[in-house]
Amino acid sequence: MGSDAKPADAVVERPPVPDDSLPLDERTPYDVDYDRIVFSSEFRCLHDKTQVFPLSSSDYTRTRLTHSIEASCVGRSLGQLAGRGLRMQDVKVEPSHLGTIVAAACLAHDIGNPPFGHSGEAAIQHWVEQRLAEPGKEAQGRKCPFETNEEWSDLAHFEGNAQGFRILNRLQSRERRGGLRYTAATLGAMSKYPRPSVLPGGRAADRARVSEKKFGYFQDDRVLALEAYRATGLREREPGVFSRHPLAFLVEAADDICYAVIDLEDSAKLGLIPTRQACELLDAVLPPAVKDKRPPPAHPETRLAQARARTIGVLIQASVKVFLENVRGMEDGEWELPLISARDDVRVPLREIKDATRRHGYESERVLQIESAGFKTLGGLLDMFATAVVTDRPNREEKKLRQLLPLELFQRPDNPLRGEDMGEALARLTMYQRLLCVTDSIAGMTDGFAVELYQRLSGIKLPT
Repeated sequence: MGSDAKPADAVVERPPVPDDSLPLDERTPYDVDYDRIVFSSEFRCLHDKTQVFPLSSSDYTRTRLTHSIEASCVGRSLGQLAGRGLRMQDVKVEPSHLGTIVAAACLAHDIGNPPFGHSGEAAIQHWVEQRLAEPGKEAQGRKCPFETNEEWSDLAHFEGNAQGFRILNRLQSRERRGGLRYTAATLGAMSKYPRPSVLPGGRAADRARVSEKKFGYFQDDRVLALEAYRATGLREREPGVFSRHPLAFLVEAADDICYAVIDLEDSAKLGLIPTRQACELLDAVLPPAVKDKRPPPAHPETRLAQARARTIGVLIQASVKVFLENVRGMEDGEWELPLISARDDVRVPLREIKDATRRHGYESERVLQIESAGFKTLGGLLDMFATAVVTDRPNREEKKLRQLLPLELFQRPDNPLRGEDMGEALARLTMYQRLLCVTDSIAGMTDGFAVELYQRLSGIKLPT
């Protein structure tokens, strides 16, 4: 846990420093991971990606960027506290290192989300199901550009977690193998679902295993994924299917804590849930000893902020306690429960919080309208760009659409571009790889840019 091991060829590259200059870089490899994520363009784009409320006009409402930063803060506390607890159990770990690893993984945990959040994932999945066929099942005008069922499944069940792994290991510094070459510990911690889209033998996912709920890497990235997971010593239950890194449970807990508590706070701030009700829901998480110490009622907004902070603190302590009690089972690949689901005193009130937020927030009329528009937007962009890159004989319109895609989108370390035009670049790729390049482009867009581009290309709105 917290291994310094890296995938093959992965090194932390630092420029040489003259003897008379400042001291050498004192950052750990995990600090470097954290900084590289912060400075990446993909991370910056999260500022205009949906957390709960798409294209919100409120300056207060969280986006994926603020959610990721808040989750990172919670994750750092979880990692440091867990590290201190492990030290008390005579485990040789550095608490600050665990804190940084979990914080970095939290920063990156949503970096692969497409525009409009989970609705964007569903839009991509829907488009593939409607337009493309599985191998051997072509019908009703749907063609099959895939060579294997695994390739079809990657896109028919498009997953932001797998896209996140792809961004860190392939799309950043895409001209070299391993991208920015993050530590295997950070990659393991951010991988909540270390498995492919199709399980060995085509078996169904085991619902009792939280690590099999979704998938974490595309077939195109399989070699890098296996290399990273094996470098951390994760248990390989089946070929390509791994148990979670223990720190991934802390990353999941940070995400769960933030979206449960903070999505409720956002809903209250937008007037979708009464502030008093939101405070009562948060207070239900607190143990009696903490409730008895709360200050007299203050201004509603202050009261809500106090309730949020107090609840997060309690959930952090509860999650660390469960982690320390079960870390051996995690290392053996036997523990398969989210940390905040392991205790009834936490799980029950959190379920009520999530139910209230879903009814009044996630399913509010405005959110549903914009998510529906998101389906049209992403589906329309896929209609245009996917068709343009899959065909080997593009018409005039498809040629113009190709020109809108940057050539570097099709760059691969195993097949570098050297002055080729778009047609030559595409000829080097399989149809599956071409489609992945399109989803790379669309998934990387912000909500606002995707809407603007779709309107312009559809003739609804012309460039100014």
